[in-house]
Parts: sequence; structure tokens; C-alpha cells
Amino acid sequence: MKALIDTNILLDVILCREPHLAQSKRVLQCCESLVDGYIAVHTFSNMFYILHELEDFSVDECRNTFNKLLYVFDVAGLGRREIVSAVNNILFDDLEDSMQNEASVSSSLDYIVTRNKSDFEKSSIPAVSPEEFLILVHSKS
Repeated sequence: MKALIDTNILLDVILCREPHLAQSKRVLQCCESLVDGYIAVHTFSNMFYILHELEDFSVDECRNTFNKLLYVFDVAGLGRREIVSAVNNILFDDLEDSMQNEASVSSSLDYIVTRNKSDFEKSSIPAVSPEEFLILVHSKS
């Protein structure tokens, strides 16, 4: 199983955001051994802005955090074709969500794990909540 982990799940763990921390942490733990977890390439720049500018993480803290993530996760890339498709995808009102979708499609992923399933209602890749993802993982292992 291959899954894109949405930014909100990653930030739940990095920022210890309750009440989501426990479930999001379990999702990341599944990606360490049971599932091929992916992070979209643009998620790193989005998280850098959030962590450094809004949460007062130092540049070194951001780098250390990202290096830990890169040890566990693969990166779902976006080339020109995927970005053009994301920009022009009328099924999405939010560019970042459209880019998450395109990264998932281009990497042939099975799921997008997110707390905002409604953002991906029109995605060709099924969006699942952390709870649904954990059930799927444990039913297949």
C-alpha cells in the first residue's frame, strides 16, 4: 500500500496538536514499517513557512525535522505537466489540494491520508481519514 500523508497529519505530530496527535502519530508509525508513505514535494516548503514563520522553529530545527521525515517517507514529485494540470483542474478550488492530488496521481498512490477528506471529494485517489487508514492498514497486515 502506498499513501500520501497530507500536511495536516504531519503538522499534528510535529506540533503535538491535540486532539489529533495520537491518531496522526499512529499513521506516521505505519509508514515506518507497514506502508510506503509519501509526502508531496511542495509540502516541505509549506511546512517550512508554517514552522519557521508562524511557529518560531529555527532553520536548523526545520532542517532536522525534514531530515527525519525524509528518512521514513518517499517524495511524490511534481513536474511541469502535473503543475499545469493542478493549476487548471476545475474540480479543485484550492491549488495546494489540487497539487496534493496531482502528486498522488503521478506517483500512482493508493490513498491520500488527511483530516480534510472533503477537500479531496473530487480526487481520483481516495481520501481517507487517519482512523480509516489505520483500519485499512491493519486489515491488510
